Amino acid sequence: MPRVSVLLPSYNHERFLRECVESILSQTYQDFEVIAIDDGSQDGSVEILRTYGDRLKVYVNEPNLGTYATLNRALSMAESEYSAVMNSDDVWKPAKLMKQVEAMDADPMAAICHTFGQFIDQNGAPLTGRPMGFEFPRTPAGRALPRFLLSNCAIASSILMRTSIAKSIGGFDETFRTLGDWDMWLRMLENGTLAFVDEPLTLYRVHRANTIYATDIARQEEIRIREGISERAPELLKHPGSMREALAHNSACLGSLYSITGRPRDARKQFIESLRLNPKRMKSVIRFFMTFLPLAVRKKTL
Repeated sequence: MPRVSVLLPSYNHERFLRECVESILSQTYQDFEVIAIDDGSQDGSVEILRTYGDRLKVYVNEPNLGTYATLNRALSMAESEYSAVMNSDDVWKPAKLMKQVEAMDADPMAAICHTFGQFIDQNGAPLTGRPMGFEFPRTPAGRALPRFLLSNCAIASSILMRTSIAKSIGGFDETFRTLGDWDMWLRMLENGTLAFVDEPLTLYRVHRANTIYATDIARQEEIRIREGISERAPELLKHPGSMREALAHNSACLGSLYSITGRPRDARKQFIESLRLNPKRMKSVIRFFMTFLPLAVRKKTL
């Protein structure tokens, strides 16, 4: 039985798929299997996957199930110690899996491990700046749950996770469309620590088909995630680290989201909760009073 299962959901990435698969098969660490599931692609993706013969375990969803349901199907087949997520338009450097397995082996408490990386364009050329609106995540190892409560701090294709923990928490929430990975990492980190390889081993491809561009959907999904965090706040406060500050930030973010989606009363409750957790958080005071401004002004300001 291999130590690593690579979970490869594939959907309409014919242009990028071969480079993706080749980067997996070229890993210096070779004790892995690839579970490739095409999610009803309408291009030549399935044919490309099948050209690799028994080097890939290829399955096809009929009909299309969506990214997180496809990942769960692959995860259910994984019996390895570790599972790696790989989006079919991204690329790994050759030492990626080796470095991550070493990091996870060194920390039995680690639930997930991520790597540093680089944004690339459609042709594979490096991109500078913040092409996705944020820098490539560089979150250090340790008890990282408070940091992940602030925002998603890991690119999906950079993740290696402990399979037993991933299965014990029920895998990915299939009702998400864009932020299911963040929800997953939060729940994983409630059950363990974070490992990190500070080397640019994951290449994230930026193109207009990236689902993160679906901003309205992402906003509603962020509300769901942050509401869930607020509901679990009493339990989360028991975790080590700067949990009060992180939960105060979560309530403030939820208040801002409520404010710009036309729910000022709910927003005020969240800003008050933010101040209860962290009385020195002046941004929450300012944004509390901003909820009395017209919606159009709030949308422009927050």
